[in-house]
Amino acid sequence: MKKVEVFSIVNELIKNKKLYHSIIISNENQTNLDEISTEILRQIYCLNNSFENDGCDWCLKVVNKNNLNIFYIGDSISKISKDDIKELIIKFSSSGIEDNKNKVYILANGENLSESASNALLKFLEEPPKNTYALILTKDRNKILSTIKSRCKLFSIENEIIKEKFDSQIIKFFLNKEKKKLLKYLISFKKMERSEIIADLNIAFENSIDLNIKFLQELLLDTINEIKETNYINLILENLFIKMYEVI
Repeated sequence: MKKVEVFSIVNELIKNKKLYHSIIISNENQTNLDEISTEILRQIYCLNNSFENDGCDWCLKVVNKNNLNIFYIGDSISKISKDDIKELIIKFSSSGIEDNKNKVYILANGENLSESASNALLKFLEEPPKNTYALILTKDRNKILSTIKSRCKLFSIENEIIKEKFDSQIIKFFLNKEKKKLLKYLISFKKMERSEIIADLNIAFENSIDLNIKFLQELLLDTINEIKETNYINLILENLFIKMYEVI
């Protein structure tokens, strides 16, 4: 699964107040794990439930790591002891320090849990306090106790290869979250002939398949088919770019 897919799923769950209380994030790269967990944290605390960092006070608290309702366990290298988990339980059994009611603990990394720590954490996962969420990071999910995994939602995230050059400008602007350039490109895009527009969208569609961006695959394919069948090309293109704009 790609990072953008995970972020989209989490955002929808938060908006619908159905976020899983315990999540395991699996990736082979520690830097990726840290970046992914920070973005999920930002979404959990964002005042506006924004898909992207909108600069609200709580987004800034998360990014700057000064949110007192977030508790970090482990250093991704050393063993995590039963005492570490006991300290966590004591902290999270008390009321939140910050005004935002949500409390989240980040465990780096799940494969470093000792047997006694795993058993202690298991009991905490079974009956979490209200408004408490767990993000368990791991570079090797197979080393996490199966009973812990059974109580968590697993997101296994692929290592993504960032291309220096994209065949499609649309894909480039989308992946780089360049909103202004995307809208500017729409202006010139609408001036093209129908055949040129379809050819360009087909390239973007092929790129979205290569990058496994399912959201864009469906959106681009529907757009191509609509343009082939109607003369309202500008309106269709505007709808396409607006939907892309709203996601990035």
